[in-house]
Amino acid sequence: MSQTSPPNILLLYSSRTGGVVVSRGSLAEEIRLRTRMRGSLSWAPPRFQIIFTAQPTHRRSEVVALQHFLCAGCGTAVEPSEYRTGNIFKLYFCDCCHGGSEAVIPGRLLSCWDFGRYPVSDFSKQLLESVWKQPLFDLTCVGKTLYSRVKELEKFRELQDQLIGIKKLLTACRLSGRVMAEFEQLPAHLMEQPHLFSMEDLLRVKKGQLMAQARALLHSAINHVENCELCLARGFICEFCRERDIIFPFQSDTCKRCPVCRACFHKRCFVEKKCPKCARIQSRKKCQEGFVK
Repeated sequence: MSQTSPPNILLLYSSRTGGVVVSRGSLAEEIRLRTRMRGSLSWAPPRFQIIFTAQPTHRRSEVVALQHFLCAGCGTAVEPSEYRTGNIFKLYFCDCCHGGSEAVIPGRLLSCWDFGRYPVSDFSKQLLESVWKQPLFDLTCVGKTLYSRVKELEKFRELQDQLIGIKKLLTACRLSGRVMAEFEQLPAHLMEQPHLFSMEDLLRVKKGQLMAQARALLHSAINHVENCELCLARGFICEFCRERDIIFPFQSDTCKRCPVCRACFHKRCFVEKKCPKCARIQSRKKCQEGFVK
C-alpha cells in the first residue's frame, strides 16, 4: 500500500494582510522563488560606496523600470506606489529597507556646502554613520571649488597651514610637552594632510567649532615660542632690513620663505632672485671651485 507524503507547508508573514499566510506546495520551490542570488541579471544588492557628487533626479517611472520593479535593497517586488526614494543612490526601496531615516548627503555637501538632512535608505544610513569620522574627502580632488566659495573653510585652511608649520618647530623643542599635548585634541589627519577632511570635520568648520579650537591652539603655541629660548634660537633675522625681531616661517601673514634656500624674510622686504643667503651660498661654491683648481 503506497503512502502519499504530506505536502510541505510554508508559513509566510504578509505585510498586506498583517497576518500569516499558509503556502502549500514545494518548500524548495518557494525558497527558490523568493530568494535571489547576488549579482543576478534582475537585481544586485547595493555596494558600500561613497558618491562624491550630487546625483541627478530622474523620472520615478524610469528608475523603477530600470530596477525591474524590485526594491534596490532586498530585491523584493513592490508596488510602484509603495516605493521610497533614497537620496544617495537615487534608487527606490521598499518600506522594510527604507525606514525614513535622514542623513547629510556627501555629494550635496561637497557640491553645494549643503548640510541639510535628506531621506536615505537604512543601508545608506548605516554606511554614512560608519564613515562619519573617517578622513575620506581630499578637497584637492573632490569639492575643488569649496575653498573659493566657502570663506570659513578658506580661513581654516590658513590657520591649518600655520599650525602645521609651528608644530614642526615645537617638535624639535624638548620643553614643548604641554603645548604638544594640546595638538592631540585635534584629529591627527588635520595636522598631517592639510586638505583631508571627514564629514564631521566639515560640519565643525560650518559651525565654527573647528576654527575656534584651531585659533586657541595657535595662540597657545605662539605664546610658548615667544617665551622659549630654545624655540627663539631657531628663528630668523630678516637679512634685508636687519631688524632685530625674530621671525618664523609659520608667520605666513608677514613672512616669506626663499623658495631655494628656505630662509625666512619679511614679505615687505623680500626681493625675488636677490636672496642674501643664496648669494652667500653661490659665493662660497665659487671660492671652493677656485680652491680646487
